[in-house]
Amino acid sequence: MIKEELEIRHLPKLLVSEDGTKVETVPQWEHRREEIVEILDNFLIGIEPQLKPHTEGKIERTDENAMAGKAVYHFVDVEVDTLGGFFQFPIHMILPKHVEKPPMFFYLSFEPALVNEFCPVEEILDNGYGIVSMYYQDIAPDTDSRFLTGAARLAPRNNFNSWGTIGMWAWAGHRVMDYLQTQSDLIDTNRIAVVGHSRLGKTSLWCGATDPRFSMVITNDSGGAGSALFRGKKGEMIMNLKHGSSKYWYCGNFLDYARNERQLPFDQHFVMALVAPRYLYVSSAEQDEWADPRSEFLGAMASNEAYELLGEKGLVAPDRFPVPGDTFHEGKIGYHMRPGTHFLSRYDWEKFMDYRKLHGC
Repeated sequence: MIKEELEIRHLPKLLVSEDGTKVETVPQWEHRREEIVEILDNFLIGIEPQLKPHTEGKIERTDENAMAGKAVYHFVDVEVDTLGGFFQFPIHMILPKHVEKPPMFFYLSFEPALVNEFCPVEEILDNGYGIVSMYYQDIAPDTDSRFLTGAARLAPRNNFNSWGTIGMWAWAGHRVMDYLQTQSDLIDTNRIAVVGHSRLGKTSLWCGATDPRFSMVITNDSGGAGSALFRGKKGEMIMNLKHGSSKYWYCGNFLDYARNERQLPFDQHFVMALVAPRYLYVSSAEQDEWADPRSEFLGAMASNEAYELLGEKGLVAPDRFPVPGDTFHEGKIGYHMRPGTHFLSRYDWEKFMDYRKLHGC
């Protein structure tokens, strides 16, 4: 059933190089991977400018008895020197006291405060994980900004393949990872998972796909230009992304494919395949028709080819579409389908943690 559905959608070939060569070896995949990044740079995210960033972190304040004494809370300023100028933004990091060098979640947040409706911090701590959060609008505003403020000011741009705000948010995520890599006395720097929801699920996917320092990439209800395939998709399409603040999320070349998604030189399985052979987690909600959970599941399935080429199991699931309550955790691509609507819930976090404990990632 799943194979037939993927064939009907006529996806561009993941394992065929631009010159028509079939990709069958690891060196060939490494070359193909570079091709895929170049395609996505030019036709989806936009090309990240060569800013040559130098990152440092400064702990501004520490609460040694956060969460009723069970955690240590660090308020940190991330300072980045670049060829385009100086850039600075705050992050929040909270670590459980009962775990030495905990594995971490890097959470891309819709709220400036770490504790918010999308992030059950105390439960995450109780499960032995630390968490660091970045408020996305501290990086580039999610408004009709015309690229005049935030990280956009660090480099000149054009209307075709310059980076959009999702690229900027992901770039800042890489700078957070720069800082976290200096904290090996406090955290397990080899087990850091990036997680985001909705537009920040699109961002977490790109952030983690292009930075191998992340051990795991989690994208929740990310829909169009996230985990959902465009070909055959329902709900959110490129035309919907051409209006309001979302028209700034991507490069101009991408928006030119509105109402013409079948001509895109990629589909979203290209993005997810970049995570291979690391751990990838895709989660959907049954009633999230705008994101289209069916197409999210198929996107994860279509990226299996890269994992299998590299000798790994990708998404291991029955030959049927998921139903609410389904959890597929066997392979290096995890997936669950949650009942309900578009949200990042405690249920989702519990599944993320269950998967991490199972695989030690």
